This record gives sequence, C-alpha cells and structure tokens, in this order.
Amino acid sequence: MNPTSEPPAGELRRGSLLLRRAGWLVTTLLGALVALLSARYFTLDPEVFLEDQRAVYAARLTPLVLHIGGGTAALLLGPWQFVVRLRAARPALHRFLGRAYLVSVVATATGGLVLVPQALVPPIAPIGFACLDVLLVATTAAALHTARRRMFERHRVWMVRSYALILAAVTLRVWLVGCEALGIPFDLAYASAAWTCWLINLLVAELALANGPAGRRAAG
Repeated sequence: MNPTSEPPAGELRRGSLLLRRAGWLVTTLLGALVALLSARYFTLDPEVFLEDQRAVYAARLTPLVLHIGGGTAALLLGPWQFVVRLRAARPALHRFLGRAYLVSVVATATGGLVLVPQALVPPIAPIGFACLDVLLVATTAAALHTARRRMFERHRVWMVRSYALILAAVTLRVWLVGCEALGIPFDLAYASAAWTCWLINLLVAELALANGPAGRRAAG
C-alpha cells in the first residue's frame, strides 16, 4: 500500500470505534471517581466541607444532599445511556435508566440553584454555576422531548450535551487542581472554574458531535 494513501474505510471505522470506546471508558472511570469522592459529603460532617462554605452547607443540608446525591447518581447512570448493545437488547432497562438519570438531573440542578446565591466569589461564580444548572435541565428536557417523539438521533445528540454538562463536576476539580499547582489564587481559580468546567465540556461535545455519525444524521 502507498504510505501516502488514505487507510481503507474499514480501518477508519475500526479506529473511530476504538476511539469512542476509549472515550466512554475514560469518562465513565472519571465520573465514578468523582462520584466516589463526593460520597463523603453524605456523612454531613462539616469537616469534609470546604472551609469557607461550612456555615452555608450546614444551614442548607437538604439542597446540598439533593445536589450531591443527584449529581453522583447522574455521573454513574449517564454512561450507560450510550451503550448501543444495552439499548438494543434491553430497551426497557434503557428507558428505566434514562428516567432515573432525568430524576437525578432535576435533583442536582434544583439543589444547585438553591445553593447558588451563597456560592463563593460572587457574582462571577454564582452566575456561572446558575448557567450550568439551567443548561443542564434544558438539554435533558430536550433529550426527553426528542425521545418521546421517537427522534432518536436528536435524542442521542441532546444526551451527549446533557452528560457533558454533568461531567462539569470532573472538569471543575481538574481545573482547580491545575490552578493550585500553577500557584493561581483560589478566588481567581474558583471564579474561572465556574465557567470553564462546563464551557470546555460543551465545546468538546460539539466537536465530537460534528465529527460523529449521530451528529451528522441529526443535523441532516
């Protein structure tokens, strides 16, 4: 084969499939790791809360549990919505997991919106987190709407966007750790993280959709 020629279509498809599987595995593991780390909040021990937010969380335990519990469940449930074999072989299970994911999203967004006014570094961080919560509900509602209308390609596109926003929980922590390693002041790191944690994820999701078969079919 000419080394400068393009690889056969079959090789391209296999490479794309392997890439998607690797992406699924990485996001699933990172989501599970953050869910595991977040589980410590369920002890309701003030010592595990961010020092500057202990009084706020202690006074608002119900929205805190909703936010953490819903986010943890959504992180764990989301990846299984994208397993093609599961959708094909167990459609009832797929729908059940989808409904559980929907409830989890509503819970985490509701708790987050209640907590937002007391977020650190106002007004930049609270507005960023509020936008995240609103967009999370909007994309998930669009996913539900398209599924009910049996517009399955569009449904998958909206689910990708929804789960990209859920993964903001992962990006937020990576961003803060990176900023700390670079010596960036906490207030600046936190204020920027409130926006970058979901803007970066949405950008990556849109690029993936634009170059993926589901995105091209939905747009057609």
